[in-house]
Amino acid sequence: MPALTGVRVLDFTHYIAGPYCSQILADHGADVIKVEHLEGETGREAEPKFDEKSLYFASQNRNKRALTLNLKSIEGRDIVQRLVETADILVTNYGLGVPERLGIGYKDITSINPEIIMVHITGFGATGPYRDRAAFDGIIQSMSGLADLTGDPEGLPTNVGFYIADHIAGLQGAMGTMLALQSRERTGKGQYVDISMLDGLISMLGYYPGDVLLSGKNHSRAGVSDPRAFASIFPTKDNGFVYIAPVRQPMWENFARMIGRKEWLDPDSPFYSREARLEKENREELEAMISEWTSQHTKMEIVSLLQNEKIPCGPVQTLLDVVHDPQVRERSMIKTVRTTDGEDLPVPGVPIKLNETPANEVSDLPEIGQHSNEILMELGLSPQEINFLKQEKVI
Repeated sequence: MPALTGVRVLDFTHYIAGPYCSQILADHGADVIKVEHLEGETGREAEPKFDEKSLYFASQNRNKRALTLNLKSIEGRDIVQRLVETADILVTNYGLGVPERLGIGYKDITSINPEIIMVHITGFGATGPYRDRAAFDGIIQSMSGLADLTGDPEGLPTNVGFYIADHIAGLQGAMGTMLALQSRERTGKGQYVDISMLDGLISMLGYYPGDVLLSGKNHSRAGVSDPRAFASIFPTKDNGFVYIAPVRQPMWENFARMIGRKEWLDPDSPFYSREARLEKENREELEAMISEWTSQHTKMEIVSLLQNEKIPCGPVQTLLDVVHDPQVRERSMIKTVRTTDGEDLPVPGVPIKLNETPANEVSDLPEIGQHSNEILMELGLSPQEINFLKQEKVI
């Protein structure tokens, strides 16, 4: 039985951060009810698509039940109240003030159910001078300093290749949910979980904030090289790339011997010590010489040679490489969700493996309002009442 079996989540989310948060809970057994307006969540139409089905939507909305609801109607608000009475958690990533206008603000829902937990993911959080600003992933990457740390030293600041700020906010939303659930076990009270996308990225900056505050100096972009260790990406014979990281001295010495550069092991060599290897001119010369060697071998030849010598390395994989990688397949990190039309859409798998309470198997992707009748009947509505709500365009 999955870990969150018996926990009910109301999902008032769109795009990535909120849906990803609630999908994590759904993967681990929570009954997640995705509440959408009558036309469906905006993400359902997002590219890329396969046979008119959005891979964007599929990647963060599996294992959920779908309910359509007109939240501006009196009847719709009444259904929300009934749902809140039965729920443990409400997740939303609507902007500040929007939940209140829809009748699902924290005060609204706790007046109905004092034990409910509200997880609210926004760009900048519920406090601070930026709290009312709109935010997208690229804005957060830019404002967090991540874009300025990423890219070629002589080039422009660069965003990473996927929506990292959204996904980290979703992950931290799920973590915040678990903390609030644990607290409720002790106190019997729910609480408001305030998640900021900007906070999420800044929390992962590690030593950088302390370093710039104490030194008064900005960090420059390091490109493909690790600024604190001799590790970098090198070209290969088959037009690929490999990351090589002989970061400790014994690794470096094994690496030098393996590629026939024993002269680097002379204590007088400018490449002998870690400190010397990191000096700009020495590093550039060293990386050029290593590139000459790597260009004579294929990517996988290099990986095999270095792994045999216990020298850390890895191929730079394309996404096509990744989805066929045997490690990725063995760990079930590519799954498929089936649409109501019978199409199988590949999506990322579940990263958290629990041996006693394994995650749910991936369910079919819910269509707009697919479970509306089922959910409303669970709330005690009759078939006649449900038909009336359909006629009145409430569901």
